[in-house]
Amino acid sequence: MVPSRHTRLIECFRAVFPELAEEDLARATIDTVANWDSSNFFLLVQVIEESFGVRLPEAALAEIDSFAGFEDYLSANTALA
Repeated sequence: MVPSRHTRLIECFRAVFPELAEEDLARATIDTVANWDSSNFFLLVQVIEESFGVRLPEAALAEIDSFAGFEDYLSANTALA
């Protein structure tokens, strides 16, 4: 069974922010994650692009500042399960 988009995104966030508790991953935002800086954001984008086989455009990235933002973008712009 292929993991859901949500589950795959959780794993991406866990890879970059392993210090977050399980229940905090899906609620993560730039304001709630202490080490969500430009370096970790860039790393997160790389991990997501690799995991989902997509290229996230810079214009979209300028608007994304949370787990929900990534999830919404991926839901609207990819044909993934």
